[in-house]
Amino acid sequence: MTIATTRTAPRPTMGALRQTLRLTRMEFTLFMRYKTAWLFLAMALFLIAVPLNTPGEEVFGGMASNELSALGMMGSIAVIIGVGHPSNVFTARREALVLKRMRAGGVPSAALFGAVTAIVAGFSLVIAALGVGLMVSVGAGMPQDPVMLLFAVALSAVPMTFLGLLITPLARNAESAQMAAMAPIMLLLFSGGVMPVGLFPDILHKIFSLLPSAATGQLIQAGYTGYDVFGGFEGASAVGPFELWVAALPSIGVLFAWTAVLGVAVHRWFKWDPRQA
Repeated sequence: MTIATTRTAPRPTMGALRQTLRLTRMEFTLFMRYKTAWLFLAMALFLIAVPLNTPGEEVFGGMASNELSALGMMGSIAVIIGVGHPSNVFTARREALVLKRMRAGGVPSAALFGAVTAIVAGFSLVIAALGVGLMVSVGAGMPQDPVMLLFAVALSAVPMTFLGLLITPLARNAESAQMAAMAPIMLLLFSGGVMPVGLFPDILHKIFSLLPSAATGQLIQAGYTGYDVFGGFEGASAVGPFELWVAALPSIGVLFAWTAVLGVAVHRWFKWDPRQA
């Protein structure tokens, strides 16, 4: 007697890019259903609008101080969305064993983190576009280098999302994650445009300039005005597109450096299992 043996066909594997795209669609759907996420979006737009409703004095090139402050706050869009949203939802998913099941199911961390980063970057660009609309409505004109502005907003979403993911190992649940996220959010908002730069001592200004929110704010101010503001507003001068990008290299380097450092930290310390495990 011969016994026929059947072989189960191996399940086709899905490429990393396709997994990332599918997870991005899932993250988008969940983001749209998450009421707290809408609060993050409203808060980011509100912080841009507030300086525009305050009196300001001309600083350079027809740009007033309140308009430059609003542009600086545009550099903090990803701070609010990137730190606030992932820290909350990924802590909740970890404690509900969702992350553990995804890990056991073979979902690569790069696809999962890439998906939430894409969502943060996408919604940050939407808020930035609305912020530009507010700037135009108050007579600030159109951005002189919109590519630099969009590049800064999209790039800043990466380290900010990584920072939000790094908060999850410190939190036991979604509520405590919200509280833990407030300290870095307030620090980055403070350094990114909430307070006028002129109120800071030089040494404090130099330290703040090394933070990602400040670097992003400078890139956005330079991209919108076409002025080299990376050495401060005093003596800022209009330059060509090539010279502007050359002057922006240190700020771009700051963002890439933070992306590398925080990316390594997430890879090493991100927790997939619940805290009680």
